[in-house]
Amino acid sequence: MINFKPVDTAENSAGYVAFDEAGNEIGKCAFTYNTLEMKFTSISGNNESVVEGLARSAMNYCANRGVYLATVTAGMLSPAFIKLGFSADELTREIPEVLTSTCCGCGS
Repeated sequence: MINFKPVDTAENSAGYVAFDEAGNEIGKCAFTYNTLEMKFTSISGNNESVVEGLARSAMNYCANRGVYLATVTAGMLSPAFIKLGFSADELTREIPEVLTSTCCGCGS
């Protein structure tokens, strides 16, 4: 089982750290947010499932604070973000849509 734990870093910024069953850190992300939008500032993990879990955790954290949009940079696009529906043409997505979608990034 992978555990995702939030880390508050400063006002309007936070992060998540992913740990494996043995308690070893296997990924982390950082993001900023305001009343409308969150922006990923960094994300890394030992595989794409960890990256996707971190991204989903971060977006859920922000959604629980009333944030509606999530933005990534083109340099962060990875199979995990593409699976969540982000693309070079769509770097900003609506968080509720991303979190409730079962889309594989095919655009449907």
